[in-house]
Amino acid sequence: MLGKVLRGRYQIIDTLSSGGFCQTYLAKDISVADNPACVIKQLKLVPSFTNYLPTLDRLLEREAEALKKLGSYDRVPQLLAHFEEDKEFYLVQELIVGHPLTEELHPGVRWSESQVTELLQEVLEILEYIHRQGLIHRDIKPSNLIRREQDNKLILIDFGAVKQAWTQVITTGGKTSTNYAFGIAATIAIGTVGYTPPEQERGSPRPNSDIYALGAIAIQALTGLDPTQILEDHDTGEMLWQHHAKVSDRLATIINNMVRYHFKERYQSATEVIQALQVKAPPSLIQVLPPVKTKPKNLQLLTVLAVGLAMSLTIGGYYLFKSPPAPAPAPSKQYNLFKTTSKVKNLTLAKILSHSQPVWATAISANGQVLASGSQDRTIKVWNVATGQLQRTLTGHKDTIRSLAMSADGRILASGSGDTKIKLWNLPEGKLISTFSGHSSPVWSVAIDPDGKTLISASEDGSINIWNLRTGAAKTIESAHSSRIFSIALSPDKQTFATGSRDKTIKLWNLSTGKLIRTINKHTDAVRTVAYSPDGTQLASGSWDKTIYIWNPNTGKLLQTLPGHSDRIVTVVFSNDGQQLASSGIEPTIKLWDIKSGKLQHKLSGHSDWVLALTTDSSSNNLISSSKDHTIKIWQR
Repeated sequence: MLGKVLRGRYQIIDTLSSGGFCQTYLAKDISVADNPACVIKQLKLVPSFTNYLPTLDRLLEREAEALKKLGSYDRVPQLLAHFEEDKEFYLVQELIVGHPLTEELHPGVRWSESQVTELLQEVLEILEYIHRQGLIHRDIKPSNLIRREQDNKLILIDFGAVKQAWTQVITTGGKTSTNYAFGIAATIAIGTVGYTPPEQERGSPRPNSDIYALGAIAIQALTGLDPTQILEDHDTGEMLWQHHAKVSDRLATIINNMVRYHFKERYQSATEVIQALQVKAPPSLIQVLPPVKTKPKNLQLLTVLAVGLAMSLTIGGYYLFKSPPAPAPAPSKQYNLFKTTSKVKNLTLAKILSHSQPVWATAISANGQVLASGSQDRTIKVWNVATGQLQRTLTGHKDTIRSLAMSADGRILASGSGDTKIKLWNLPEGKLISTFSGHSSPVWSVAIDPDGKTLISASEDGSINIWNLRTGAAKTIESAHSSRIFSIALSPDKQTFATGSRDKTIKLWNLSTGKLIRTINKHTDAVRTVAYSPDGTQLASGSWDKTIYIWNPNTGKLLQTLPGHSDRIVTVVFSNDGQQLASSGIEPTIKLWDIKSGKLQHKLSGHSDWVLALTTDSSSNNLISSSKDHTIKIWQR
């Protein structure tokens, strides 16, 4: 290719990158007196794809025309030309002379807060502009931010996304994608590990997917660590980075809201982040931006469907998106429930309740009439199940309510929180009875005996407390597990209890003595949930290893394995007759299993994010599910 002249004007002078079906070259425009340099991307077709050339040519033309909207904006490279020659496609872009941001981010070197704020302001202005044009970049990372030599400004470019998308298109060989459904091609998931949010990994990028990536860069600058080195909370998916940085609470909060695991909890626009930083967009930018209309025109994602080819083409790293619909109205203060006719076999989704944040825990009285829900919003809500009315809201915890347990008569409620405290409530009166401070780490699980006389609590530090609720005295089992205890299950006969831990083990304990009875080692990852059958003859365990085991708790013998989950399991619960087990987790689908045969019977769909808790009552056999999507769903038989 070196020396070749394309379209009679672009002469190739060097190869910038090569591989797969996309080659990138440095070229000069010999039709202009000073022969300005430019970048050319060659998108190559394999012979079997030549029949689709006209269709692909039309697609390229339409998407390039949309991308040309950015031509007048000098913070992205200008698309100079696009054409097809000898059955191959070419994109011609402006050459940006400068150095990538990667040369400014050195491992182990932390930026100051003012430097990071300046970086955020500068890139947010670019994102605000391209998002208003209906475009998503999809590959924001340090190497795609170039510090332009002439004015020291950051320019947003991309030399990798086209190659990724085009390669995936070509390698399908013209066959329909496995994600192809309902006549609509699924979006190809591109991006860079560490900077790519979950929804984009699933092929559903949104404008605030770019905001997530920029937040990850800010964390990298503040900590001196690559984003792949930042640990995440295995339950919430949130990045655990602040202990690596010296940063004000204000900026940390802003960045955390940029990188929330769920896109609904993130800032929805670059403008929101700019406002949070209390930075006004410069007048020059405001003049360029088109006026915001009440009903913005949608830009339809272009796809090739006629020949069964499922593809989504990216140009220069930018991606056309539909303007999102107006957000749904927030739930009323009364949190009224509504009916639906959605049925799955013998279960009907009857009611939906709501918190303002993820709902981590639920507990229901034995008669199925009183339901309590605990949330990341630090509140406990008490509901009348029959009417769906919110009876009262309990406040007092200073962190997420991780667990709830209720006495059989529905009069006493115990709550465990990330604030390390356990609170005991009188539900009929809505009053706090007592606060227990026996743990020094977050309380992940609590269990209460049906009579409301004994409480068991388990903590992040692996300790267990057995409380006498009459005296307030506690029996402590130090280092009961070597890591976080996620779950406690009390046997129906109140003689033993089981615990599941991040240390991959299940342990069974004597309730009266606190002595260890046995340890079960089978799971290969954290045991997130344990549950007894109503007759106490079976114990179910669900793990991050994606498996469910059914055990004989008296012998420790494995009775049944329930495979079928494709991601981490968070919660399991038996039906009140012990014939069914419900399970769910990071997958938002609830699976219903026949215990006798070990076969999957039904699936319940309705949640849009992780299911964090499943609960049943011992009378009506309602199934209660609560989720990271802020809702509680009541499934009735």
